[in-house]
Amino acid sequence: MFKKTTEQIIEKSIKGVVSIFVLREKQDFEENKEVLLIEGKEYIKLGNSSAFFVSKDGLIISNYHSLISKDLIYKIQWEKKFYDASIKYLDEQNDIILLKIKKLKQTFPFLKLGDSSKLKLGNQVIAIGDVLDEFEKTVSTGIISGLSRYIKMETVLQGSLEYKGLIQTDAAINPGNSGGPLINDKGEVIGINTLSVQGAENIGLAIPINYIKKILFDLKKYGKVENISLGIKYVLINQEVAEKRKLPIQCGAFVVYGSSDSPHFGVKRGSIAERQGILEGDIILSINDQKIEESCNINDVLKSYNKGSSIFIKVLRNNKEINLKFKLE
Repeated sequence: MFKKTTEQIIEKSIKGVVSIFVLREKQDFEENKEVLLIEGKEYIKLGNSSAFFVSKDGLIISNYHSLISKDLIYKIQWEKKFYDASIKYLDEQNDIILLKIKKLKQTFPFLKLGDSSKLKLGNQVIAIGDVLDEFEKTVSTGIISGLSRYIKMETVLQGSLEYKGLIQTDAAINPGNSGGPLINDKGEVIGINTLSVQGAENIGLAIPINYIKKILFDLKKYGKVENISLGIKYVLINQEVAEKRKLPIQCGAFVVYGSSDSPHFGVKRGSIAERQGILEGDIILSINDQKIEESCNINDVLKSYNKGSSIFIKVLRNNKEINLKFKLE
C-alpha cells in the first residue's frame, strides 16, 4: 500500500517531468519531413525522449540512446514552453545524458532521488513519460518484478549496448517514455525508464538511480566523474574458468596470481585491497550483498558508490567465507 496516495505522488512528480526534442534547422528544399515550429523557426525533428529535473537550476537527466547525437540541437519542453539546453555530461556506455537549460531565468520543480539499493521484489512503482510521441505525461503503475537484470541490445547508431543491474517492472515502459522517472511509494525516483523487452508482455527495464546519484555527487564535488578501483586484477568465474583453475564454485571474481617477475600482479601494492587484506587466490563473492557474476562484475557494483563510502566484501578463501570492511577512496 502506498504511504502517500497514488494521486498525490503523481500530482507532485509529474510537474518535474519534461520532454526532450532532438532537432536540426530545416533547409528550404526539404519536404516530407516532420517539422516542429518553435518561436517562428522551423526545425526537423529527429528524435525525442522523456526526462526529468534533478535540480531547481534546470539540470535534466535522460537516456542517451533516444537522443541520437551530441552535435544536434536540444530543446526542452516543459509546461507548453520550449527551452534551449546543452549537454552537461554524457555516458554512452551506460546510456545516460545530463542536460542543462541555458540562460536560466527561473527555478524548476525537481524530483527527489531515492535509494535503489533498498528495492525489494513486489515494491509498488509508478512510471511517467510521454508515450509514442503522442500522449503527453502518461502514467502507468506496477511493481518491481526483478532486480539486477542483464540485457544486450543492438542499435543502429551505437551498435551493441550492454545493460547491467537493471530494475525490472511490469509498469508499462513504451517508446517515448524512456528517460522518464520510475518512482517509489514515497514519491522518490528509484530508476530511469529505459526500455521494454520486445516480444514479451509487461517487462520494462530501468537504470537504478544510485548510479546517477554518484554522477551528480562527483560532478558537484570534483567537476568530473571519479572512477573507484579496489586495485585488483580478477577473472570472472564461470563453468569453464572454474574447471580450468580447479575452483570450488562457478561464480564470483577470482583474484589472479602474480608471475615470478611481478609478485603483486593480482593485488596492487599500496592499494585499498592490499591494505584491507585481499589476497591473490581469493574469490570475491559479493559486495554489500550484491552477488558478483558475469552479468554484474566488481566495476559494475562500485560505480554506484562514492569515495568515502563503506562497503562489505564477502570473500571465499580456502573454502571459508570471510567478510572484509572497506572504506572506498
